[in-house]
Amino acid sequence: MMYIKLFSEVSKKDVSEVGGKAASLGEMTKAGVPVPPGFVLTTDANKEFYKKEFPVSFQEEILKAFDSLNTERVAVRSSAVAEDSSSSSWAGQLESYLNIKKEDLIEKIKDCWNSINSQSAQNYAYEHNVSKDRLLVAVVIQKMVESESSGVMFTINPITKDESEIMIEAGFGLGEMLVQGMITPDNFLLDKKTLEIKSKTLSDQDKMLIFQDGENKEVSVPDDKKGKPALSDEEVKSLAKLGVQIEEHYTSPQDIEWGLEEGNFYILQSRPITTL
Repeated sequence: MMYIKLFSEVSKKDVSEVGGKAASLGEMTKAGVPVPPGFVLTTDANKEFYKKEFPVSFQEEILKAFDSLNTERVAVRSSAVAEDSSSSSWAGQLESYLNIKKEDLIEKIKDCWNSINSQSAQNYAYEHNVSKDRLLVAVVIQKMVESESSGVMFTINPITKDESEIMIEAGFGLGEMLVQGMITPDNFLLDKKTLEIKSKTLSDQDKMLIFQDGENKEVSVPDDKKGKPALSDEEVKSLAKLGVQIEEHYTSPQDIEWGLEEGNFYILQSRPITTL
């Protein structure tokens, strides 16, 4: 169906149809990067159904695609056409929802579409000269990663702009608390060529976000994790290796979101570093 595309069917050429985030996820899927499986509702769906009730046939298509992911819960994320370019990231302007069950999926898709009309998104669009016709939102539906640790990785040092370094920030639990600045993450600095860890700064994280009893809950970090790094040195190096692979694929420095589940890293997003 024209309104639904698998990640494997889209690439960076399809930004106008699937938005920046989904185009990047498709691009990485094709390049063999470990991206959790998913699909995207295109901007045509946004145009067609934004103001009216979804036809039953379209709802059935969406729920069938959900079933094909073999999961109980998904992340539902906005993917704007004017997003994740080298000049604007839209980070935090549009809605994302974690651990969404099948019965709540349609409602959350509509919430993602509506988020482009929020005051902060409208202000952001105005400040960055984004034209009205580019204010379209595709919606990413992706198998949920139950991250034991998560965070961000910059394939150059975002503070000093040193291109020979990779910086990784890591915390326990789901990544939302880190992204929203609610916790101070562990920080690792690596040499991009040798992947040797040049420095590490560990934080004393006491709260983490997990999925428990049917909802996302803020809980205390368990005693056996307290005072320990969110990633081992080996994990830091293997994550950095993925960062190098992604940067080489895009041929430009990347800002990458990742999660670690049962010993496996998953890349949840990659976008150009906008502060350059």
